[in-house]
Amino acid sequence: MRVWLRRYLTAGGRVMWGAALISLAAGLDPYRGQLSGLFVMSAGLTAANFLVGLLMIRRLKGELRVPARAVAGSEVKVTVLVTNRSRHSTYDVEATLAKTIPGLASARESRRSHLKPGQQVGLEVFFQALKRGAYRIGPAHVGSTYPLGIVRLSQKVGEPQTLLVTPRIHPMRNLRLHSGMRHQPGGLPLASQQGESLEFVGVRDYRPGDSPRKIHWKLFARRGQPVVREYAQEYFSRIGIILDTYRPPKPKEFEAALETVASLASYLERSDSVVDFFAAGEQLILLSMGRNQGSLEGVLETLACVKSSRRSPYAQLEAQLEPLIPRLSALVLVTFAPTPERRAFWERLTVAGTPLRILCLSRNRPEEDQALTWIHPDQLAAGLDDL
Repeated sequence: MRVWLRRYLTAGGRVMWGAALISLAAGLDPYRGQLSGLFVMSAGLTAANFLVGLLMIRRLKGELRVPARAVAGSEVKVTVLVTNRSRHSTYDVEATLAKTIPGLASARESRRSHLKPGQQVGLEVFFQALKRGAYRIGPAHVGSTYPLGIVRLSQKVGEPQTLLVTPRIHPMRNLRLHSGMRHQPGGLPLASQQGESLEFVGVRDYRPGDSPRKIHWKLFARRGQPVVREYAQEYFSRIGIILDTYRPPKPKEFEAALETVASLASYLERSDSVVDFFAAGEQLILLSMGRNQGSLEGVLETLACVKSSRRSPYAQLEAQLEPLIPRLSALVLVTFAPTPERRAFWERLTVAGTPLRILCLSRNRPEEDQALTWIHPDQLAAGLDDL
C-alpha cells in the first residue's frame, strides 16, 4: 500500500488524503456528520485530476543516473533524465523513486517541470543514506501531476543500479605506532622512495617520465632502443590493520569499529607504507593498499559490505597471519570489550613480536589497562585526535 501511494499520489495528495480519512472517521459520529465533507471533496478532486491526467498522458523516455558511492549519513542525489517523445507539451512532470529501501530515507519528489515536444530535462531526486551497505536503486517513476497536483499517472523509467554506502571517515591527526622498516623477501616492485635497499629484478622498455639514471646504457647501445632497470624494494614499512567482527556487543559499536578502520586506512594512505587490511569474519578478507598495491577505495568498498560473525575467526586469522607477522612493522587491532577468548588472541599476537596497538570500541570502560586504547563510539564524530 505504501509503495502504491508513493507511486500514484504526490506528497500533497498524500497529506490531503490523510486529512480526508481523519475527517471521514470523525464524520461517522451522527452529531458531526458534516465533517465528512472533506472526504467527499478530496474524492471529487482526485477523480477530476485522474480523468484530466488520462487525457494528458504523454510518451516519456527516461534514464536513471545513480552515483556509484556515498558516505553513510550523507544526502544522495539521483538524476532522472526525462525526454518528451510526443508531439505535445506535458506539464508538471515529476519523478520519484519506485520504493523505499531499509537503510535509506524516503526519497523526496523532484521539482515539477514543463516539457516541450522533444525536450529533455534532468529531474533531481534526493534521499538520505542512513546506513552503510550495497543498495539497488531504481527504477524511477515519472509522470505528470497536471492539473491539481494530487495524482501522478506515472511510468517506470531507468534500470536499477547499485549504490555503495561506505562508513564515515573521521579526522585523525596522529597515530602512535612503534614501526620501522622490515625486510620483505622478494621485495616490492616499483618502489616509491629511493635510498633503501633495492634488488635488481630485470629491465623493461623506456616510458616517458622514467628517470634517465635508470636507463641501462649498455643494453641501450646493443638494442638501439632505450630500456630501464627495474628494482624490487626489500626494506619498507608495512602496517597491518585487523578488524574483529566476532560477536560485537551492539550494532552501533560494530558500526563505530568500521568507521575507525576507515579512518585509520585514510590516515595511513598518506604515509609511505604498505597497509594490509584483515577482516576477520565468516570469510577472511585480505586487502593491501599503498605503494601501487591497492587503494583506499578498495578498503572502503569492503567495509561497506562487511557483516558481523557469530563464529570465532581467530584460528583462521592466525594461520593467515603467521607467515606475514615477520614482515609487519606494526599491527593495529580494532576490537571490542575484552572476553577470555579475545584476551587469549591478543596475548598470542603480542608473543609474535610485532608492535601491537589494540583499539577497543566500548561505551563502558570496565578496567584500566595500559595495553588497550579505549574509544567511545559516541565520540567518534569529534575526531580521533591522538591515538
